[in-house]
Amino acid sequence: MNQPLLSVIVPCYNVEKYVNKCILSIVGQTYTNLEILLIDDGSTDNTGKICDEWQERDPRIRVIHKQNEGTSYARKTGVENASADYVTFVDADDWIDTNMYADMLAALLTTNSDIAHCDFCIVNEDGRTEHRVQERNATIKTMGRIEGVIMVLEDNYWRTHLGLKIYKKTLFEHIEFPKGRVYGEDMIIHDLFHLASQSVFLDKEYYYYFVRSGSISRQEDIRKKMKNTSDFSDACYDRYSFVKRHPEYHGALPHIKNLTIFWNVRVLRNMIVYPQLITDKQFDLKAEQLRNIPFNKEDNLELEDKIDMYMLKISPTLFKFLKTINKKAIRITNKLKITDKYLEYFI
Repeated sequence: MNQPLLSVIVPCYNVEKYVNKCILSIVGQTYTNLEILLIDDGSTDNTGKICDEWQERDPRIRVIHKQNEGTSYARKTGVENASADYVTFVDADDWIDTNMYADMLAALLTTNSDIAHCDFCIVNEDGRTEHRVQERNATIKTMGRIEGVIMVLEDNYWRTHLGLKIYKKTLFEHIEFPKGRVYGEDMIIHDLFHLASQSVFLDKEYYYYFVRSGSISRQEDIRKKMKNTSDFSDACYDRYSFVKRHPEYHGALPHIKNLTIFWNVRVLRNMIVYPQLITDKQFDLKAEQLRNIPFNKEDNLELEDKIDMYMLKISPTLFKFLKTINKKAIRITNKLKITDKYLEYFI
């Protein structure tokens, strides 16, 4: 089989405890024609030094040190510096199966597809592994553009994560990486599938997603939680806008619309709970996004979400006023131990 060069892009930021295991899983691939790009995204620990040491050990590894701009722009830097016609990504605290690239590239080339993708399992810090699907048949399935986009929009069996896939590099020529987005940055994936004429799916877990405390998705700081949830709501709104522009994907519109309303409403509630962390302009922009989404009582939403949408349609000022009163009332009743309600809604 022809063995084209594959560029493996690894964004690295303060992952000194984890990056060795990640790199070991890449350099140990049975598919050896690799270019491994370690993008040190302004790390303040020993991550950059570890990457440099690996560059000295393996001629396939190239390190790029840059200022911190987030995972999305680290990936962008990797794509811009990739030499291969095919690219893939691995997060620096995750690792991959030994045969991942050999199997996926074989499927990609034999089916003449633009994207090959697989599934993953979750590994917790205590060593527990969670399998999303208990029984697999190891099949290989191809799909055309429309079917593939709808599958990733539904984000159920085919997942959004960029690291589960190998792509023709040319697909990224018209992709805009969201700068500064630290959560939901993978949700550009529908744009890539929209540009692909065909994709192939391998029904096997090749990717090990490590859930660790202190990772971006597990931050405890309120400001960072606010940023994560807001970023994800923006990604949802971008995805909703994409589907609205393309009638061929309207089969996924109800799901995308409800998800967008769900998270954007929660961001507005967070803004009211922590007004000191946002500006009026940020609140007005988020409220306007929601007001632009058509809504009716038949939508599959929680009752409180429907009430909030009705209030926003009438007046964002009314929404803010009533929610502020409600927040104060809950704080009082919680303090008196009459209620025990959460005020925040975070990822």
